[in-house]
Amino acid sequence: MISLTAAPPLEPQTYPVGRRSALLVDAARDNRMLGVDIWYPAIVADEPIATYELLPGIAFESAGAHHEPPVAAGRFPLVLFSHGRTGMRFAYSLLSEALAARGAVVVSADHPGDALADWLLGTNVDDRTNEMNRVGDAGFLLDSVLAGAPHASGLPEELLDAIDATRVVAAGHSYGAYTALAVVAGDSGASADARVHAVVGLQAYTRTMSDGEIGRVDVPTMLVVAELDTATPAESDADRPWALLPGQPVWRMDLAESAHQASSDMGLYAELAHQVPDLPPIVLDYLESTATAATGPGLRPWREGLLLQTQAMWAFLDIVLPIDPARGEIEAQRLAATAGVSLRRR
Repeated sequence: MISLTAAPPLEPQTYPVGRRSALLVDAARDNRMLGVDIWYPAIVADEPIATYELLPGIAFESAGAHHEPPVAAGRFPLVLFSHGRTGMRFAYSLLSEALAARGAVVVSADHPGDALADWLLGTNVDDRTNEMNRVGDAGFLLDSVLAGAPHASGLPEELLDAIDATRVVAAGHSYGAYTALAVVAGDSGASADARVHAVVGLQAYTRTMSDGEIGRVDVPTMLVVAELDTATPAESDADRPWALLPGQPVWRMDLAESAHQASSDMGLYAELAHQVPDLPPIVLDYLESTATAATGPGLRPWREGLLLQTQAMWAFLDIVLPIDPARGEIEAQRLAATAGVSLRRR
């Protein structure tokens, strides 16, 4: 197996980070199987660095997460994170690890039918089916980690007990941001989920949501918009929700010199791909085409953009959950004064 590394972490860690993987089966939806990754504040002794396997024989070491260490004492906010189209549950590992290091439990699952393997193998589903599946997946994950349901195999009680069910955030990138918003609005045959207390949408895909659906997202919401995003540009996917979202507060951060993959690990993958000999052409083509939305001429360094989004997310959560509102306000003001960042709040 070719071994690579994502190190270093985006920033110094407040908490050491643990990572666990599990397979959950939703018996109510034809035994739909979801591969799940969980990142969490941990107590690390001599546990090895976690490894992410992109493809058989191609893996990379985590930037800063360890394999299944004990959970740190305390109760922590839950961030339920949904990947974008052609994504994977760990395709946002640097962001997920950074949030866990700041003091959150981050849960992310593959969405079968819209994951990378599905698009490479031709088993992807149509958009309407995808949207129904995604919203159902999110509800099932919340059932699993908040209720400790019997099907939550592989999830130890100490980890479930560390989740603060009064501070739940639905977050996602691109189609994953649609998922987060739709869970709160109630969409694709599912009722609105009152267990979610805030939403974060990164380079959000919202054009298939009606004005009415957007108007039902009545919790604090943050949108992060990439200036050079051609997949979900502001005029089709950010301006309308910014005008219509009724939650209080609503934040919108626009990042200059950033594109659609600004929140994912695609910048990392572009770097690592050059270290992998004989990469399958179909995978190389995907990486090369997708990486142009993360790194390259005219774009800010991808780690810098990821760090700015981490900082903005945490400032928002500090204020709305609340974790530390005074700290969050200081950070929000600092970000608003940062070159290449526009932060609006209402």
